[in-house]
Amino acid sequence: MYREKIEKMEINNNISSTIPLVDILLVFCYVFSFYIIGPLTSSIIIALPLMFCCLYKKKWGCYLLLELKNNFIVKIFIFQWLLIGTAVLYSCLHLTMELEYIKVLIAQMFHFICGIFIVIYLKYQKQYTVLKIEQTIIWAFLVQSIIQLIAMSVPSFAHFILYFSRAHDLQDAYGGGVRGLALSSGVGWSLGLAYGLIYIVFVKRYLLRGVNMRSTLMGILLLMGTIFAGRTGFVGACLGGIFFMISNQQSYRTKLMFILKILLGVALFFLFLYFLFPSMTEHLVDNVFPFAFEPFYKMYYNDEFSTSSTDRLEEMWQVSTSIEEILYGSGSFIDTLTGAYYKHVDIGVLRNLFYWGIGGYMLLIIYQLILIAPIKYNKIQHVSHFNMFFYKLLIIVYLFLLECKAVTIGLNKMTFSVVFLISYFYFDEIHSKKCITELR
Repeated sequence: MYREKIEKMEINNNISSTIPLVDILLVFCYVFSFYIIGPLTSSIIIALPLMFCCLYKKKWGCYLLLELKNNFIVKIFIFQWLLIGTAVLYSCLHLTMELEYIKVLIAQMFHFICGIFIVIYLKYQKQYTVLKIEQTIIWAFLVQSIIQLIAMSVPSFAHFILYFSRAHDLQDAYGGGVRGLALSSGVGWSLGLAYGLIYIVFVKRYLLRGVNMRSTLMGILLLMGTIFAGRTGFVGACLGGIFFMISNQQSYRTKLMFILKILLGVALFFLFLYFLFPSMTEHLVDNVFPFAFEPFYKMYYNDEFSTSSTDRLEEMWQVSTSIEEILYGSGSFIDTLTGAYYKHVDIGVLRNLFYWGIGGYMLLIIYQLILIAPIKYNKIQHVSHFNMFFYKLLIIVYLFLLECKAVTIGLNKMTFSVVFLISYFYFDEIHSKKCITELR
C-alpha cells in the first residue's frame, strides 16, 4: 500500500497540474507573512487551524510525530536553538544585553514552526512534490505582482493594503512614492530580495521544460512586480538569466527570443498604461523608473553606472573597526542610544561580524547551507546533473552576494520561507525514493 502510494506520487511528480487557489493563498500567506493584528502575522493565522488538527485529530497527530522525527526538520530546529543560545551568550559576555538580534532569531523560529504545519498539510493532505511546491511559490509571487499593479492604479485598494503593513501612510509605504505597495511584511529590500530568488526557481521550474506563451506572460508579470518591489530583485533576474543561457535544455536562439519577448512585453504594457492611465504613468516616469533604473539614468546623464545605495554601501565598507571586534564580535546589533544600526552600517556581513565575530558568523553560514543542502539532483526531477548543479549554486551565490548589501543569510523571513519549502520537498522526494528502493 505504502509502496503504491509513493510510486503514484513519483509519477505525478512530472505532471504539471493546476494548483488550487486555496493552496496558492496558503503559500502566499506563509511566504509574505503580512501583519494582521499587532504581532500576529498571516503565517501564524493560517498555521493555527492546522495546529489544532494535529492536536485533536489522531491521524494529523501521527503526521506531526513523523515530521518531528524528520532529520531535516530536526537539524533546522537544533541550529535555531544553537543560534539563539549563542546570541544570548554573546550579549552577556559583552555586557550589551541587547535583545534585538535575539528577537529576530526567535521570530524566525516561530515562523519555522508555522512552516512545519504548512508542509504537513501540503505533504499528507495534498500529496505535494517539489515541482508542485515550486509552481505554487511562483504563482504566489505572480499574485503579489498583480496586487502591486492594482495598488498602483487604484488608490482605495492601496489604502486597504496599508492596513496590513506597519507603514503610517501611503508615502511611507511606497518608500517616498517610489516602491509599489505590496501585501507583505516588507515592501522594500525584503520583497525585492525574495523576487530575485524566484527568478532562479522560475527558470528551473518552467523555462528548462520549454518556452511558451504562458511562461512568457509569467516572466513579464514577475519582472513588473520586481520593478515595483525594488532594484535588489534585478540581481536575481540577472542570475536567473545566466542560468537560463547556460542551461543545456534549450537552443540559444530560443533563449534569446524569450528574453526579447519579456522585455518587449514589459515595454508594451507600460505603453498601454501611458494611453489609458496618464496620471499613473506620470508617477511611474517621475518616481518609480528613476529609482528602479537609477544606474541607467546616471549612466545616461552623468556617465557613471551607480546608485545612491551603492555609494552609501561604499562608505559603509570603510567604517572603522578592530581585529578584536572582527574575531570576537561586540554583541551589538543596534545602537542602544539611538535605535539606529550599530555604527550606522546595515551591510549584512559587517553587522553579523560586529555582533558575534567570525565564530558566530560561521554558525549562521552553516545554518544557511543546511537549509539549502537537500536541493540536489534526483531522477524524479528529469533535470540534468549540470542544470541542478547550477540551480543550487546560483541560489547560494545569490543569497551570499546580497549579504554584502544587507542582512540576508539565514535571517530574511521571505527567502527562508522559499528555501525551506523547496528544500523540504527535495528532502522528502529523496527520502521517498530511498523508501521505494528498500521496498523493492
